[in-house]
Amino acid sequence: MSGPVPAVWVVASHRMLKNPNDHDQRYTLVDEAGQLTVLNEGLQPMTYPRAPLDRVEALLDTVDGILLGGSDTNVHPHLYGEEPHHEGMLFDHERDELAQALIRLAIAKRVPIISFCRGCQDFNVAMGGSLHQCLQDQPGRVKHWEDPDEEIDDQYAERHFVTTVLGGELERITGMHRFPASSLHAQGVKELGQGLVAEAHADDGLVEAFRWHDPSLFAWGFQFHPEWGWRWHPAYHRIMDAYVAACWQHFSARTGAPVPVPQTPHPPQMA
Repeated sequence: MSGPVPAVWVVASHRMLKNPNDHDQRYTLVDEAGQLTVLNEGLQPMTYPRAPLDRVEALLDTVDGILLGGSDTNVHPHLYGEEPHHEGMLFDHERDELAQALIRLAIAKRVPIISFCRGCQDFNVAMGGSLHQCLQDQPGRVKHWEDPDEEIDDQYAERHFVTTVLGGELERITGMHRFPASSLHAQGVKELGQGLVAEAHADDGLVEAFRWHDPSLFAWGFQFHPEWGWRWHPAYHRIMDAYVAACWQHFSARTGAPVPVPQTPHPPQMA
């Protein structure tokens, strides 16, 4: 699409990685699958890495959506009143600081939010919720975590089923009450934050999707990854389309530009 389009702030992560000379070096990383998905759906991904907190509100006024993707790091448990359960857990204090403030401000200013995996954990904690720090340590869980020796496509393949709340918003958006979902995470929602409503669960009861209580604002957390496989997975496709539509509505309200007429492609089919 030519001309101005909605911009989506893809929240960056920060990691210590090996450079080409095998030295430890700090890098700022931006979620690849998330940004390519919004780009392919006609929006423009962007980022403001390490934005000082006193600039966040002004920067937020330049975008029409927020995307918080996954990461190998964890939300620091100090943010929900706990100590780390294990030594060697990876944290990202810079992402914590920015994401917590950005999510709360985006809710207040009614900017659409979509969050996946660690991103949905950012969202839950920002609203005062807490996390299970290590699902592998809990008996009776379905397998939520990936095998490290799997190929990347296998790690993002559907691992278990999720069931939507009967008559809920996710069932309405997807048109499905139960569907297979990807799952590669060690942590998950323990207590939902204030104002958040559960919309889907795994068979062991773990929250797999939640939203802001006011459905007129698209602000969602997904423990699975709709940004992977959205071209063919019908639930993922409809989730991403709903987010894109919300970003266009925000863009139209912000700029006065018309909302494009939705196209009607052939519906995606399950493989």
